[in-house]
Amino acid sequence: MNWHKDVAAADTPQALLALVNEYLLGYPEAYWSWIPREARPRLVATVAELHQAHHLLAECLAQATSPNLQMQDVCVFFLHASARAIELEKRAASCNDGDAHARARAAS
Repeated sequence: MNWHKDVAAADTPQALLALVNEYLLGYPEAYWSWIPREARPRLVATVAELHQAHHLLAECLAQATSPNLQMQDVCVFFLHASARAIELEKRAASCNDGDAHARARAAS
């Protein structure tokens, strides 16, 4: 599975969150042991939780004296997922603005 390709293809926040959770569940416990316990991401239910998980990983990575490859990979995945969530939110807001403008024109 190409996680980054799938993140880019997610077309709704719900689809993105489901993909992030699938990513988290797709690795054995031994994989997560490379990530400090306080920074290990948990399943996410909201976009805010996704952003928080990325923030914690990024902070931990920045403080690491010798970050390992697994931690870097997870951080990059969460960066990409967090950025995609922002794109989806902006797209939804843009569509809502367009709908409001269309309704206003129709009402005139």
